[in-house]
Amino acid sequence: MDIKEMETILYKTRELMTESDVALYEKTIAEICSYNNPKYIVNMCIGFYDDTEDEEIMFGLVHAIESIGGDNLYWTFVGIEHMKEARNWSKIILYRILNDEEEIKKVPSVMDALPQKNRKYIIDLLEEIKDEDYDMFSRSVDFILGQMKMNK
Repeated sequence: MDIKEMETILYKTRELMTESDVALYEKTIAEICSYNNPKYIVNMCIGFYDDTEDEEIMFGLVHAIESIGGDNLYWTFVGIEHMKEARNWSKIILYRILNDEEEIKKVPSVMDALPQKNRKYIIDLLEEIKDEDYDMFSRSVDFILGQMKMNK
């Protein structure tokens, strides 16, 4: 099965409404992860959905993305732009990054490398996170935005 077929499976089963959907969803995530290709994170992001029936299983996708080695932060940010029907999951991914000091340090240069549409979408999400929990995230978000070199 190629990556586009696996992406389609994730998309079609992402509501996780039946046990067979859950099984196929988890099997597909495992298969994609077996390639350990950071570019495939973009395809995996298609599998997020805010109105899913099983958030615990969907958290498995978060962990899968985090487990892929290489340039996973860049590809995660590219993938987030494709998660319009999963804005809450996009923010969950960003919360996890904002709670990791080592990841925060990498974010500005990764943001600078992103295509403009991806960078703008991530900035909007970061500013939304900052507004929702200023005390917790303002310092990290301000650091990221202040360190970016390219046009925001």
